Amino acid sequence: MKIAVGIDIGGTNTKNVLVTETGEVLLFVQNPTPCVTGGENAGIDQLLVQHLRNFLSSETAKTVLSEKAGTTDIAGIGIGVAGLIDRANGKIIKSPNITSADGLPIKELFEKEFSLPVTVENDANAYAYGEKWVGIGKDINNFAILTLGTGLGGGHIYKGELYEAPFEIGHVIIEPNGRFCPCGSSGCLESYASGRAIVDRAITSIQSGVKSTLIDCCEGNYYKITPELVFEKALDGDSLSREIFREVGYYLGLGIANLVNLLRIDAIIIGGGLIGAWELFIEELAKEASRRGFKPYSTHVKILRSALAKDAGSIGAAGLLFRKLSAASSSLA
Repeated sequence: MKIAVGIDIGGTNTKNVLVTETGEVLLFVQNPTPCVTGGENAGIDQLLVQHLRNFLSSETAKTVLSEKAGTTDIAGIGIGVAGLIDRANGKIIKSPNITSADGLPIKELFEKEFSLPVTVENDANAYAYGEKWVGIGKDINNFAILTLGTGLGGGHIYKGELYEAPFEIGHVIIEPNGRFCPCGSSGCLESYASGRAIVDRAITSIQSGVKSTLIDCCEGNYYKITPELVFEKALDGDSLSREIFREVGYYLGLGIANLVNLLRIDAIIIGGGLIGAWELFIEELAKEASRRGFKPYSTHVKILRSALAKDAGSIGAAGLLFRKLSAASSSLA
């Protein structure tokens, strides 16, 4: 049985998995992403390497490999990273939410440290591949994935294959002269529909005098507000929190309508760390996507919840590693 490591490096958390060549997850571990801010020399390279060393050397990983997989050998490492990727060279060009990783030659780094084959892909593209490989998109040949996390990522499966392009739906301009985005632009969809956007919207609203139970939870320190807290308060009926998630749905609906009009896709799959708030934004999202979408295209588009919300990116990264190994093997045959 072949086993690969899948790594999903996000703006808040990094997820490591051990995955079989059939897509079965044998072990899942999540840790905070190190050095998400700071300069290019913030040391994130060695911290990421150490994360993986700790993961593989843990007693749990050793037991899983020996008892479930019957091997201690790892076939390779698949890595998904939030940001723009130089796919050919395995380098992180720019990551708006992990600025310390900008310019990091991550493929070369991990190959040198672990002496294993490595693939590197944008995290949302890896997520899309995971959904196509073993998720809800398995039987759909033309779909887009939106990943709601610290930022907003996107991936595209076209004719059953990963469309290897940036597909930065989070940086489509949705409001001219709108909110500032860490990418350097303003008015990006990510600045209206993401974990960071939710927190920013809550803070600016409270500072402008809007009443909310969020204030009581943070002892007056607005900067303790998290997307999870806004979600909890929305479930408790807090008006501001509920309005924030309704707004997330509205802007996602606009973005999805644009995707449908451009690509004539069959489905939109939504996943990522904020998928637990599905019921708070899906009604507004569906309404706006239907209202704005070009009717001959949008009528039959399915809007689906990810089947692999917790670990699709890391599973997909491992799947892309297996795909690379299979292609290499076929070329030698």
